[in-house]
Amino acid sequence: MSVDVTVLPSELLVAPQPLIGFCGLDTTHNVVHKAIWDAFSTNRKADRATVQFKLLPPGYEFPVAKPKRASYDWYQPKGILKRNWMLKHLHVLPAVVVLFQDMEWNDPQWSEKQVQCASTIQSLKSALQERNTRLCLVLLQKSSPLPPGEDLLASERAASLTTACGINSKMLFILPHTEHLMGYTLRLESAFLDMAQSYYALMSKRVRGHRDHLTVAHTTLKIRHQFKLGFVAEIRQDFSTALKHYTQAYATLDEIRITDTNCLEMKTIAGFLNYKLCRLMFKLKVPRDAINHFISHIEKYRNRVGFKDLIFEHYAWLSTQHSVFAELFCEAIKNGLPALQTQNPGIYYNKAAEYTKKRKEAFLESSAMLLSPTDPNTPTGVQNNNSLALYTEFFGIRAVKTGDPISEQQTNLLIRENEKSFNHSNAIINLLSLARAQFKIYKCPRFRNKLAIEMAEEYYKSGDHANALTLYSVMLTDYRREQWSSIFSDVLLKTLRCAFLTASITDFIACSIEALALRVNCEQSERIVVLENLWKVFQGAAPISQGQSAPEIIERWDNAFAAAKSPITIDMDKLTKLIEMYATFNHLELKNDDTINVQLIIKLLTDVPIKIRHCVIILTDGTHFYRLPASKCKSFQSLSEMHANEKHNEQQQQQPEIAIQHFDPNLKLEPHLYYQVHFYTEAYQFLENTQLRVARIEAQMGSEKLTVHLTKSAFFARHPFRHYSRSRDLDDNIEINQVCYITPTFHLNTQCNLGKETQMLVNEYYPIATTINNPYNVFLQNVSLNISVPNSLRNQVFLTTDLSPGRQKLHSHIQIDTGELSMQSSNSVLYYVFSLVETPIALQQKTSYVIDIQRPKTATAMTQIDSGTTSSVENSPENVRNFIPPVDVQPLTVSTPVQIEFLDESRLRKTREDTINIKCELDFRFSARFYTLSKRPLTKVYRGENFLLRANIEVRAPVDIDILETYFICDHNLVQSTYSFKRKKFTQTYRNRDKLEDVIVLRTNATTSDWATAKDFERTKSGDIQSELFSRSRHARKLSAIKNMQRDAVVGDATDVVASAHMNKHLMGKIPNNMTIINNSAGSTNSLLAPNNAMTASGSSFDEKFNSTTLEAADGVDNSTALSATARALNTRVVFNKAIEAIQVTGHCRGFFKRIVTAEPETQATTTIQQQPNFGVYCIRWRRSGHKEENESKFLIQGLEIEEPPLNIYCTIEEKMFVKMPMTYKVVLRNPTSNVLHLVATLSISIADNFICSGHKQLDISIYAYSEKELVYNLYPLCVGWVNLPELTIEYNMKADPGKDDSHNNVLSELVQRSIPKKVFVLPPLKQQLK
Repeated sequence: MSVDVTVLPSELLVAPQPLIGFCGLDTTHNVVHKAIWDAFSTNRKADRATVQFKLLPPGYEFPVAKPKRASYDWYQPKGILKRNWMLKHLHVLPAVVVLFQDMEWNDPQWSEKQVQCASTIQSLKSALQERNTRLCLVLLQKSSPLPPGEDLLASERAASLTTACGINSKMLFILPHTEHLMGYTLRLESAFLDMAQSYYALMSKRVRGHRDHLTVAHTTLKIRHQFKLGFVAEIRQDFSTALKHYTQAYATLDEIRITDTNCLEMKTIAGFLNYKLCRLMFKLKVPRDAINHFISHIEKYRNRVGFKDLIFEHYAWLSTQHSVFAELFCEAIKNGLPALQTQNPGIYYNKAAEYTKKRKEAFLESSAMLLSPTDPNTPTGVQNNNSLALYTEFFGIRAVKTGDPISEQQTNLLIRENEKSFNHSNAIINLLSLARAQFKIYKCPRFRNKLAIEMAEEYYKSGDHANALTLYSVMLTDYRREQWSSIFSDVLLKTLRCAFLTASITDFIACSIEALALRVNCEQSERIVVLENLWKVFQGAAPISQGQSAPEIIERWDNAFAAAKSPITIDMDKLTKLIEMYATFNHLELKNDDTINVQLIIKLLTDVPIKIRHCVIILTDGTHFYRLPASKCKSFQSLSEMHANEKHNEQQQQQPEIAIQHFDPNLKLEPHLYYQVHFYTEAYQFLENTQLRVARIEAQMGSEKLTVHLTKSAFFARHPFRHYSRSRDLDDNIEINQVCYITPTFHLNTQCNLGKETQMLVNEYYPIATTINNPYNVFLQNVSLNISVPNSLRNQVFLTTDLSPGRQKLHSHIQIDTGELSMQSSNSVLYYVFSLVETPIALQQKTSYVIDIQRPKTATAMTQIDSGTTSSVENSPENVRNFIPPVDVQPLTVSTPVQIEFLDESRLRKTREDTINIKCELDFRFSARFYTLSKRPLTKVYRGENFLLRANIEVRAPVDIDILETYFICDHNLVQSTYSFKRKKFTQTYRNRDKLEDVIVLRTNATTSDWATAKDFERTKSGDIQSELFSRSRHARKLSAIKNMQRDAVVGDATDVVASAHMNKHLMGKIPNNMTIINNSAGSTNSLLAPNNAMTASGSSFDEKFNSTTLEAADGVDNSTALSATARALNTRVVFNKAIEAIQVTGHCRGFFKRIVTAEPETQATTTIQQQPNFGVYCIRWRRSGHKEENESKFLIQGLEIEEPPLNIYCTIEEKMFVKMPMTYKVVLRNPTSNVLHLVATLSISIADNFICSGHKQLDISIYAYSEKELVYNLYPLCVGWVNLPELTIEYNMKADPGKDDSHNNVLSELVQRSIPKKVFVLPPLKQQLK
């Protein structure tokens, strides 16, 4: 219980809970009793009932009940609320008293224990006389009780025990201490809580009975009774009822007139009621009502000061109100209440801190007006300082005799003594710290910084200068970054003051240097004083401050000087800009034998002079750091004078001599002057192909006793319109080169033989001759030329260096080593480019060589900084080791990049990258169409049917070419006519847009599903599936194909199995074993290749040296896994090397295409759509006019769907027909099915026909399975010219084969139209015939 009226009592702050007392438990000596007490009191989780248990010792004295009043007519209360009432009902007077007794039903000493138990119960009843406290008895037994009615002994003894104790049977409980103790405990706890609820309900009823006897004059008693009813409702967890009673009590409080005498009591009780109301409102999820009520509460009592001499007590009350409300707000937020930046607990903590400050100021003012408590005139009894004597038994009422001035004076002095012992600064700091934590949560950084400054000021006022310095130093960074000039200046000067009082040398020097800047709001006289004190510190003497030259401060500074370590490093980037420093290179690019000149331009931003010494810059090449001292320095009145001096030096072209001139230690930088400091070093000390930049600028200040090491970043950023005057902006009037590139020397020149008139053609091995020249007097080793195809043209453009006949490899990357190259010499290399597409080609050429390192050793003033050394600040400052180039500084763009690679300590390799641009033009535009023998377009082909392939060739080359020959290589499953297989010779020269045409007669021996593959052919050699491969049964062929696919599939990947089987369906034949066919994709369109995609790109055979794919395999094995999925395309590209040898070796279309890959995209490999087979390759052998190098263009012909026909029809007629000479007209009908065909053949000759025909005009034909029938007619032409042949009609015999209908006859009619010619040309008679 607290007696201070400015602090809420602890019994008010806790959540009221029902109180239950336990008697008869000896927790010290009895283990069972200890376990029972722990089960009730410890490990109380949120799901258990809200109740408080108290262990009552033997002989516990309960508070005596007051006598009841019959009437309140003449009763005048002395106060509103007694101090001990809440304590009594929370911790002293239990609602239920539970007596625990160790008694077994079959205990031999039952009678004695029963008498003892009854005596204990009677003594408890006597102690609780006139109280409504519930009494109950709990028997502790070792075994679990039997169900009711089964244990007669237990029932009998229980009845006798309740009768002897004088209690109800419902007040008797059994608690077995077995392994299920916790379950029994929870059941007992629920029963005890019900009893306590009934007790507090009866208590509320009794209080209401008292309230009914009150009159209008008993306002204080009404408030008291309403508070008691609300408190009891809180104990019963009836928060709505409690809120109603507290609200009525707070409203009734307004009926009392407030005077100086009762002001303290009214504010105290109002504070209690406000706390209860706000707490319940937060708990009932109405936070807006709680905030509004608190605001109105503060507004109502803000001006209720009371006694003017004790106004600090009023501010203490206001501070307490805000702080406890902030705590309630925080608790509500933890329970899930959302808060905002404009409404959060930090606002109320801050208000509490403000009222605590006013409390402190008011107390200091009132104390200054009175005598000291130790003065002899002080009244007696004050030295006792007994605060308990100030207060009565009621809250807010002091024990002061009314109207006695001496008593009031003694009370006021005693209150001031108590207030004097209160630590105001500590309370303010704690409240501000809580407020800062809240504002950090709700992201209010600027208000949080303001509170930190207030905390620092309070630390400073309380004499804790060290903590004040810490907070001020932290806040300096924020206000410096946000450029709050006035606030920053004030904080900086206070930080300087704290550093002086704490003798912090580093902080004092940093703040003094920063205070010299013009941006700090100080007078010049003040900056002069700061500068003088700074140099006193450099000389080892304590600074002088007005009114602060106490001996303890001087002693503190002497101890600090003794412990100081020189030099002290200060980063100028973290301070307000005092000195503008800009480092610039004279040239952006330098050669290896040039001199590096770095200029440092310095301008003071203060009105007092500053001495610096030992100015150096830190150069970096990205890997190492180098320290370079200054060589000379010049001063100028203006930038224009400095620019004029630079132009004068450039006109005279004077090369500055490198002379090491160290700075004078007494170098003084004057205000309003510009200083130009030069740094020189040789470029050969750095590696070629590196970029130099200035990482840091370093200087020193101070004396020999104490030195300050100043560091500053060399990063440059322009800030336009700083002074709104271009003449005053230093960085706007100078040119800054932040990067200097050391240009490497490349000792080789390359020249290619490409000319504008020469253009490369598709499918041409285009030669490129490159000349490598060494014009320098150096010896070069391992000279090599590396040419590669860009990634976008891989598998479309290839390189090679060998065109020897036979097998050949193509590459996407070649390297030509020329060995050594002496000084002033040259060499030439030759390679070929081969392209499958019409596109501009940009080859990447890398020229490299190895040269010995020749670096002269010349001593200079530049020293390298070891980045791993940490022992010396001079050699490796932390800010240099952690240097990161700024993002805004972009590397210098180099036109000819040269890479340098160090092989060892004496040799390096130089590489230069170039680009060779070649324009590749199209050679031929090719298109092909399929037709029937009657010259009608084909959409599908029947097995065994003759059809035409018509190839159209258009020359697209921009130069004249000679076509040597053209030929077609058909697949093994096709048969090519003998006369159409003849290779066509050409003798004339073809130009652009010239066209050629070729017609080829083909016939297929297999349908699409029966297309034979190379794998099938190889297995036939070993006799595995020969019977199946050449089986006439279509079903047998399908079963064979499925069996072969299952036997050859790769186990573990279903997709690969389908893809491999599908790839094997495509067989390109007739290339011998010493040939290599290169292909990376085979997914074509369903129609023939159009002119744009007739010749499509394929893959390449790369060397193993470059980790590429080489498509080489054993004879008869498909390389289906040699190509990656990324290299596949929709159009097929096939490249043949010397395809003419295939014709000679295979014996006129009697072999398979060896080593061909016809991989398809993975998405198509799993589909059920069957892709059309490839019918063959059309080859064109050509060369440029006037050249000997021959080239070949190959076009892959994709076929049509091949179906099984119901009938094969072949027509034979003589090649030349003469008038009036008989000729034979033969038609062969072949049955390709396994059934007997019944047909009717009719030959009709109209009157207008010019033939005389002999033979069967109508004939019934039956053709057995896989047999054929010949129809022979003799025709006698009667006229010359184009004449119509007799029309042959073939139909099914419906009588012999009833299953056929008109649709079948239509198919036969279509076959006749496709296979039999309509007209012939009859020649005139021969001379012999005329004779």
